[in-house]
Amino acid sequence: MKLPKQVLGLSGLMVAVLLMASSAWAAVIPSLQIVESVPADTVYGQPGVPRTQQVWLEMIRAARTRIDIAAFYIANQPGKALQPVLDALVARAHAGVKVRILLDQTFMRESRPSYDWLRKVSNIAIRILPVDKLTGGVLHAKYFIVDGKTVFVGSQNWDWRALSQIHEIGVRIHNRRLARTFEAVFEFDWRLAGDPSLPKAAKLAMRAPTFAPVTAGDPIILRGAHDAPLIAFPAFSPTSMSPHWVSTEQPELVRLIESAQHILRIQVMTLSALVHYGPKGYWPALDTALRDAAARGVKVQIIVADWALRRPMQAYLKSLAVLPGITVKFSTLPQASVGFIPYARVEHCKYAVADSRRVYIGTGNWQWSYFNNSIDASVFISGTGPARTLTRIFKRDWNGPYVTTLRPSGHYSPPRIR
Repeated sequence: MKLPKQVLGLSGLMVAVLLMASSAWAAVIPSLQIVESVPADTVYGQPGVPRTQQVWLEMIRAARTRIDIAAFYIANQPGKALQPVLDALVARAHAGVKVRILLDQTFMRESRPSYDWLRKVSNIAIRILPVDKLTGGVLHAKYFIVDGKTVFVGSQNWDWRALSQIHEIGVRIHNRRLARTFEAVFEFDWRLAGDPSLPKAAKLAMRAPTFAPVTAGDPIILRGAHDAPLIAFPAFSPTSMSPHWVSTEQPELVRLIESAQHILRIQVMTLSALVHYGPKGYWPALDTALRDAAARGVKVQIIVADWALRRPMQAYLKSLAVLPGITVKFSTLPQASVGFIPYARVEHCKYAVADSRRVYIGTGNWQWSYFNNSIDASVFISGTGPARTLTRIFKRDWNGPYVTTLRPSGHYSPPRIR
């Protein structure tokens, strides 16, 4: 049997097992969609790619039994882009859908107005996870599951600005086994929020799952455009606050970088090997993989937000830009026509494309804390369709009017954020 190009990067045995499982192939025919948030008054927005608010509304309105949401925070303004989403959530709760929302403790100042409103609604339960007290990090994951069959994961916070004033990338996947994997991780964190004890969590993490979870070693097959197979699995951070059987995000991201043979495209808000939050020092994992990729001849293209220009991160990015084969650009979005908006008008995406076949879509920035003491989630996909879509989005930014090439000899000022 001739193996399709989309499954390159997996072991031969794994691919053979997956493709020979014809019954599973017939049963697993979900869809996968890349989803983009487009800042108003910009040239961004890839044609044919659905927008975040539209997808969230479709998912919520289709819910029949339950919705589980892991969110960093909820920041709503009446009349802005998040209001219809929250209204839809309340409407489904009134219709009998069970809604659970997990929020981070440290950003409750942002969430408080929505928290006070939503927790009074029948069928909506909210818990607060004090990750800062447990590991020193935050609940930074942004995903939700509908009816145990559809998952959304991406860089989009539950923030009106994330739907209309920030550039974001996410993915919607229809697959019961993947949804069940995310549900099990959500349930782990939900229980931890109810009883925030790391020793108890460690015991809970060792429990064997009651189903076959989706992992790097046992991924799912999705049917993409033109019936081309896609291989996908989720990964999570950190290991100290995840079931022991899930795939861990950092090593899988390193493997993706190592798999690149020709070109590696990365778009992330911030990127640094210098530990800013946590024990001070050098974080070699992704840094070494990026430098090694360039050394073996891979063209590495990186877009960061202008928020990454603060020091010492700017110096670190220059240390990458000085290397042959690595080009770093920073993006500065124009001010909105309505005037300055705090904590907005920024590239907040977190994705990577290796060649034209493997992609990563995550919720964390590329810094030590997001992989080692904060809760984050991601999806890895092998297949030309998603890679092609993300490459088009990347090129629109890379060749667009808002980016500046970072010069090692240059001096750049970070923007006003608030």
